[in-house]
Amino acid sequence: MMYLSKFLNLISLKSKEPEASSHTHGVFVEINGKGILIIGKSGVGKSEVALDLIYKGHKLIADDSVSFSKSNQNTLVGKAPSLLKNLMEVRGLGIIDIKKLFGRKSVIAEKKLFLVIKLKAFQKDIDCSKLEMTMNTFKLYDISIPQIEIPVNQTRHTSLLIETAVRNYILLQKGSNTINNLSEKLNLQLSLDH
Repeated sequence: MMYLSKFLNLISLKSKEPEASSHTHGVFVEINGKGILIIGKSGVGKSEVALDLIYKGHKLIADDSVSFSKSNQNTLVGKAPSLLKNLMEVRGLGIIDIKKLFGRKSVIAEKKLFLVIKLKAFQKDIDCSKLEMTMNTFKLYDISIPQIEIPVNQTRHTSLLIETAVRNYILLQKGSNTINNLSEKLNLQLSLDH
């Protein structure tokens, strides 16, 4: 992370943000109308993948430092600290203004947190399920948010994986579970074969 970004974060954390807010490291974007927080270790590619998502028509809410507050409906609402609004830090490009580069439709002020995507460096020796998503829980203010872990490397199309994970999770919320559907079809086929 560049020194200017660290300086901006320090200033934004000391600025007049709502008292009941918590700052989280990550990139907060809107994908298909849903607030998606992308987290992971420094250097895993969070900002680069967010930039690709913005290029595809999704929206930036906050980069690097996301200010979350608890709403009356017991949900988390996230936004950028005021000094970092519309800004993104990308290695090799520095700090860029997304609104000026991509237009006003490329940013949104705030959004309810729907899902967390955790990017993890892909490791060959660790078994990664190919049948279903790796689901965990992200907790803030005693509110649990579903979290999907996605292993990434330079050959994986991370923005496409994130878009697909979000769409698939929306389907799960609507009751459509591909693994269960496949299992039912297999059981039916096996019962017909006997």
